[in-house]
Amino acid sequence: MHLFPLHLALLALAAVNGPAAENRVFQDLLKKAVKMSDGTLVKLPPPILADGLDAAGQHAALAKVGSVKELLRNDYYAPVVVKVRTVKQPEGEGPAVRAVDLWFTAHGAWNTLTSREFLDSVLKPAGESKSRVVTKSGVLSDQELAARKLLATVKEGHEERFVYSTFSLFERVEISATRFTVLTRDQDVVLAAGRVDPRFAQDAEYPNQWRPLLRNDQAEIQLGPVHPWANAGGYSKITRLVDPADAVLIECHLAYEEPYGWFDGASLVKQKVPLIVQEKVRTFRRKLALASTEKKD
Repeated sequence: MHLFPLHLALLALAAVNGPAAENRVFQDLLKKAVKMSDGTLVKLPPPILADGLDAAGQHAALAKVGSVKELLRNDYYAPVVVKVRTVKQPEGEGPAVRAVDLWFTAHGAWNTLTSREFLDSVLKPAGESKSRVVTKSGVLSDQELAARKLLATVKEGHEERFVYSTFSLFERVEISATRFTVLTRDQDVVLAAGRVDPRFAQDAEYPNQWRPLLRNDQAEIQLGPVHPWANAGGYSKITRLVDPADAVLIECHLAYEEPYGWFDGASLVKQKVPLIVQEKVRTFRRKLALASTEKKD
């Protein structure tokens, strides 16, 4: 359930062609929704920026989120808009349904931002040998897909992947999930959409599950019992802005089921995620600015 960086990898547009029309996971998230364990359907909101808008149209869309002048400010501390919504309150010790929406701008060279080198540097920061949050992540190989009779299509401007990860939330719960993702792109838009794939419910290597993180008498963290979990989906969209020409808007939308056992019913995501995301965005902006400057030299 990563919101940042675009791991998330931790979207219906007005345009009839382009990345959105070709991204079937994105279309499903908007039209067919994310299905929760009790049958609740949560449709994700469409991105605020439709493809092909001129500068005036883009600024009018940005105004729905906040002050256009402030959002477009070329500053590491420019606003980051994060909204955590409870779609369905938990009943007793039943699960809650939450949604997270994120918007922010960044300044830098488009070719740098969308390059594999830069994205890899964001996902794997230099000098960090092992993340304390993400303990396992990667993409299933062709051999692993063949063994499971799965197919992922990769062609110019369109990449399908099965992505797995194991990560912890606030040292309270460990989550493992394998997502089917589709990334589509054109000259002004990069769109990545994914959802937890139920076919990995009991996979021997990459199962969809969660486990509580318990502490023994010595305050050491130990893994608790395994529980199934597969109810989440989201997308991230990067749009190159017309004005200012060096800016992009990044927006992310996610819906997921939060079992009671994660945080005993408390909405820790709403309490903690906005501050965490703000710091991550500032780091992202610094890296993009530096990488863009290095490319010019």
